[in-house]
Amino acid sequence: MLVLFLILLLGALTVAGYALVRFGVLPWPQRATTVHGEGGGRVAGTGAAEPEEYVESQFLMDTYVSIRAFGHGAKDAVSAAFNEMRRIESLTSRFVPTSDVSRVNQAAGLDPVQVSDETFMLLEKARECSDLSGGAFDVTIGPVIDAWGFGTENPHVPDPDVLAKAVALVNFRAVELDPAQKTVRLATPGMSIDLGGIAKGYAADRAAAVLREHGVKHALIDAGGNIVAVGSRPDGKPWHIGIRDPRGSSPTDTIGPVVEISDGAVVTSGDYERFFVEGERRYHHIFDPKTGRPADRAESVTIIAPNSVDADMLSTAVFVLGPLEGPKILEGLNGVSAMVVGADGRLVFSPGFPAH
Repeated sequence: MLVLFLILLLGALTVAGYALVRFGVLPWPQRATTVHGEGGGRVAGTGAAEPEEYVESQFLMDTYVSIRAFGHGAKDAVSAAFNEMRRIESLTSRFVPTSDVSRVNQAAGLDPVQVSDETFMLLEKARECSDLSGGAFDVTIGPVIDAWGFGTENPHVPDPDVLAKAVALVNFRAVELDPAQKTVRLATPGMSIDLGGIAKGYAADRAAAVLREHGVKHALIDAGGNIVAVGSRPDGKPWHIGIRDPRGSSPTDTIGPVVEISDGAVVTSGDYERFFVEGERRYHHIFDPKTGRPADRAESVTIIAPNSVDADMLSTAVFVLGPLEGPKILEGLNGVSAMVVGADGRLVFSPGFPAH
C-alpha cells in the first residue's frame, strides 16, 4: 500500500508541475535554438547571430573544388562562382574541343588564332614565369603530357624515341603572341600548350572575385591544392591552412607550420597529386620541360602569394627547380614566399614564409 501511495503522489506532482509550466507560472527550461538559413547557417540561443554558411563541392578542371562561403545569399554566390570557373575551363582546357587552347593547338604551324582577352593574358603571364624560371615553367609541355598518357585511362612510361620527339617540341619562345590582334600562333607543327599549371589558379581567383561581387566577405575556396581566402573567418581571425605531408599516410596528415591567411592564396604542388606506378616505381605529372621526365628535386612546394594565378605557376616552377634554386626566383616578388619539401624530405623556407 505504501508503494502504491508513493506512485500516486509522484504522478500528481508531475501533473501539477506540467500545469504550472503550461500556463506560465513557471518557465520552461531555456534551450539553445537553432535556425537554419538557406546555406545551413545557424543562430544560437545566445542571441548573437552567426552568418549563414553554405558549402558546396563540384568536380571541374580535373579536380574537386570546394567553396565555403558565409553571409546572406551565400548559396547563390557560390553557384555563380562555380559558373565562372566552368566558363574559365571552357576557354582554357585543351580537352574541350571548342576552347581557345584547343583551337590554338589545332592550328600549330599554321595561321595565328584569335583568342579571348583572358586567354591571351594567361599566355602573357605564362611567358613571364617561363622567363623568370629559365623555362622550368613552360605551357608548351603538352606533347610531353601526351607522351606519358596523363589525362587518359592508360598513363605509361613512353618509349625513349617518342619522348625525345615530344621534348623537342617544348619551347615557350616558339609561342608567338600579338598583343594588338590578341592572336596566338604555335610556330612548329605538333606543338601544343597546356594551361593546367595556371588556369586553375586563375579560375580560383575569378571565383573569389564573383563571391565578393555578391557581397560575400568571408569565404574559402579549395581547388585541388589551390586555396584562396576571401577576407578572414567570420570571427575576424585568419584562416588556418595546413600543408599536406607528401609522404603522409592520409590526406589529412600535415607537414611544416600551419599557415594563417586572409585575402590571399596558398597553393601547393606535389608529386602525390597525380601519378601511376610501373615496375614498382612511381611516376607523377609535374615534368621537367628540359628532360620530359617527372621532376625529382622535390616532393612538394607550397607558395603563399596575394593571388592564386601567380602562386599556381610559381609552385610548379619552384618544384621543377628544387629547394636550392627554386626559392631564388621568388626574390623581389612582393608578398610571395615558399616552403619546399625536398626529395630527401627536408624543409626549406624562402624569406618571409611563416616558418614558426
